[in-house]
Amino acid sequence: MKTIDCYQKRYLAHQARKAKVLYTNAFGKHDYKKYTKKEQDAFFTILNNRSSQRTFNRETVDLQPILDAIDTAPSSCGRKGVFVKMVGDRDSKDLLSGLLVGGTGWVHRADKLLLVIADMDAYKNPVERPNMPYLDAGVIIQTVYLACEAMNYGCCFINPNVRASNRDFFNERFGIKSNHLFCGVLAIGKFDLKHHNKL
Repeated sequence: MKTIDCYQKRYLAHQARKAKVLYTNAFGKHDYKKYTKKEQDAFFTILNNRSSQRTFNRETVDLQPILDAIDTAPSSCGRKGVFVKMVGDRDSKDLLSGLLVGGTGWVHRADKLLLVIADMDAYKNPVERPNMPYLDAGVIIQTVYLACEAMNYGCCFINPNVRASNRDFFNERFGIKSNHLFCGVLAIGKFDLKHHNKL
């Protein structure tokens, strides 16, 4: 008997929901056209003001609303094959500042770092394995950017470029397993207004 993992269960649940929507017009919890003009304007303000922030002060951030936002992010066939791993201790951040090519010299100043990781066991179809994990990761990355903007936090995405000579050490140190695909890092912290005001 074939074992069904959590990703396959989510996929089957997604197919059932999709069929319900397609054949019964049952749209679930949504009441369409319910947003006021004020709410729409607030969203587009957040969307238009979003930017990448690379200077941070020493204040801590409440990561829970960001993690809650990640839980709402859509994923291919509802499988939720991409997850994040939080890094907040000084030594690990200093280490990542040297290992991440795009984060050299600044990423350690962020209060929290979120490693974005795809569990490749979620992607059964060989055709989708080269691209779908990155697409799912991209949706999470944009969700985090917008949530951070709404929370008045700075955020910046660092690409997954780790030098080949450091990759084995990086994988072991940060728990990247053989069935994982490292998709990048999100640096999150409070804006460094002193630095901004000097520009």
